[in-house]
Amino acid sequence: MIHNVVLIKRDTGEIVTRVRFWKIEFNESHIREFLVGYHDLHNTEGLAKDTPIYVGQHKVFHSPVGEDMILLFATDGRDEDRTIQYKVRESAARIETALRGNTLSYIRDNLDDILGELVFTHFKVSFVGAGGVGKSTLLRLLFGKEPAPGGYVPTINVAVDASETIQFGTFLVTIWDFAGQAVFHDLWGFYFQGTDVILLITDSSFRNVMQTKTLLRNIRKEAPAVPLFIIANKQDLPESMRAEKIQRLLGAPTFPMVATDKSRREEFIRFMLEVAAKTVGVELPDRPLSEMITVRRRTEDIFPEQSAMLRHTQTGYETVPYEESSPSAGALRHPDKDQSPTGAEASGAGQESDTRAVPTPVGDVEEAKILHLMILVHHNGLPHIAFELNYGDEPVQGTAIASLISALDSFTGIDAETPGVQRKTDALETIQHEGNLIMVEKSANFLIALTVTNDSREEEQRREMSSILVDMEEQYANVWETWDGDTSVFEPSVFRVLTSFPLCEVGFDYVVRSREAGKPLPFKNREVGRAIVTVKSAVDGTTTVGGLVRSLDLPREVVLGCLQIMVKYGWVDFQVVIGPKTILKKKRDVDADLQKIYGEAVVKFVDMCDGTLPLEDVVRKIPNVSLSPMKFVATKLVLGGILEIIA
Repeated sequence: MIHNVVLIKRDTGEIVTRVRFWKIEFNESHIREFLVGYHDLHNTEGLAKDTPIYVGQHKVFHSPVGEDMILLFATDGRDEDRTIQYKVRESAARIETALRGNTLSYIRDNLDDILGELVFTHFKVSFVGAGGVGKSTLLRLLFGKEPAPGGYVPTINVAVDASETIQFGTFLVTIWDFAGQAVFHDLWGFYFQGTDVILLITDSSFRNVMQTKTLLRNIRKEAPAVPLFIIANKQDLPESMRAEKIQRLLGAPTFPMVATDKSRREEFIRFMLEVAAKTVGVELPDRPLSEMITVRRRTEDIFPEQSAMLRHTQTGYETVPYEESSPSAGALRHPDKDQSPTGAEASGAGQESDTRAVPTPVGDVEEAKILHLMILVHHNGLPHIAFELNYGDEPVQGTAIASLISALDSFTGIDAETPGVQRKTDALETIQHEGNLIMVEKSANFLIALTVTNDSREEEQRREMSSILVDMEEQYANVWETWDGDTSVFEPSVFRVLTSFPLCEVGFDYVVRSREAGKPLPFKNREVGRAIVTVKSAVDGTTTVGGLVRSLDLPREVVLGCLQIMVKYGWVDFQVVIGPKTILKKKRDVDADLQKIYGEAVVKFVDMCDGTLPLEDVVRKIPNVSLSPMKFVATKLVLGGILEIIA
């Protein structure tokens, strides 16, 4: 586990900047001891220059940043060396890139953003329960705040704070506080997307426990594979049922709680951490909670498109002290960030779509369209295509792109003399090709190339590309010693790619229908083939996407990925049922191509779909438009991700 990240001067050991993710001490004396070992390592023949160095109880991974700095990752030594070595190298390369045209103060202010997914483990928790059971009070307890004055105030949207991203050490735990009123239950399947664990809260009364049992059945239908825990709140009330009895009635692990009792805060945080750690497969340090916790509340929205818009107006993290009596205990302070309130309470309400975040247009620039994505792997000095995906109507020749990338860079960064530093040329980072842009990101063994029409979403797309590479390096870390050059072994990662860059929109209420014959599929891997056959065999013309996810013994991302592939290659298609009373809501703007196809009326139609009016009422407000053709257009717009069905 990475607990401290420190950037130091190579010669003096002076700390340039640091981030302490856990309350584990790594101080100047440790740095001096590291430098002694570092110089000994560089004077020793036969040892790799990035060999980790033990400093007391710490195992320190390191990578040079330029010629005069070193980046240190201090860990507890329990992670796999290959994984942390990769992360520290990539982080050093990112810092080098960020320093082009920026000062060190920029690195100090933005280090955690630069490190991103290389250090943080993202984890989404959904708080669910009937109204008044204490979901929002639990959130306030988590932040060390008093219960809201004036008694119960119902959550009247999907959430009061639609999402709260809290940092526990290197965990970024995003908490969604779902509205408990019955009118919102139909939205649960939508908001459960990407959830790692569900906390179902009851107020421990017999009546509410029975109500919670009904909610539990509904949740199991919408999210059958997501781990679920019961929080038996209000255990201090005389009419409350004991947690053990609630667990027997509901059949799910149950945690007793009193959300209004501040003394229970540490217990609840420990529970949250243990759930998160177990779910993502890591171990917590064997230390008292008070020694390792820094709780920080992120005020940025968790979705990249919105974060990019808000970054200049919001102030990052609000430190929430672990000890009430010590407001600065464990706080991570950034220059200029701790001088003013963060306004976290006014954090915007983020929303999540079925398979992808909704793009945010940039000014008058047309939204970038993805045309092609390709994963390359390095073998015998040459790049080989592991797999490629065509997104547009016109096929893009991946071999031509691969040859162009090879000619410009030849993958020399992988075998650079400075271990771990990926030296990219500007030409390699973004290539202009046939009027489009090819964005390239590279890791130790893989390269991802994304062809788009313009750079309006470049920051978000590069972040997703880097995240994919991190996951692939970890997924295939043990392949290389026995790998014979067969690139099909990497094809199962297509399902990971499709979670970030979907081939098409997929809604859980879409009905999946088989088509008689499709085009040949471009995959050779048997694991991919078996998954596609399994999903195809389950399609009966009446089952929804959500039904397939629930019924098949496959990960959700695999089922959704198989469906996207089969739609693209003509083996299945989607159908949605839209009638006069259907209520639609706009998800994103109509692009120029759709305007040409359907005319200007479609723009007005989409703008008027605000999630409150039935389709027939919207059509009445548009001159010279009748219901029948607009039902057809609305179906196409829903399947294209322009509109969504609310009711």
